[in-house]
Amino acid sequence: MKSGFVAFLCWLLCLIGVCGIHRFYTGRTGSGLLWLLTFGLLGIGQLIDLFLLGSMVRQANLINGLAGARASASVSNVVAPVINIRIDKDGNAAT
Repeated sequence: MKSGFVAFLCWLLCLIGVCGIHRFYTGRTGSGLLWLLTFGLLGIGQLIDLFLLGSMVRQANLINGLAGARASASVSNVVAPVINIRIDKDGNAAT
């Protein structure tokens, strides 16, 4: 279970020049690498993430919770994630 407090502390690392760690923490490695290499999209993306951080943590917890259940989830967009959840009729995860 991801913590909002820990995610915010990771976000604060941008003050010392290490941007995007909060995205790695919430499971968004692709955009985390982009943030890391571009200093949080020149600070603009980092500032926007301050407001999106709560929903990023909730989505990460939802996907991690579904991993242990009889369901499958996939995120189809990196910037504005769309979570697709599939549960077949027998309660088994659909592939």
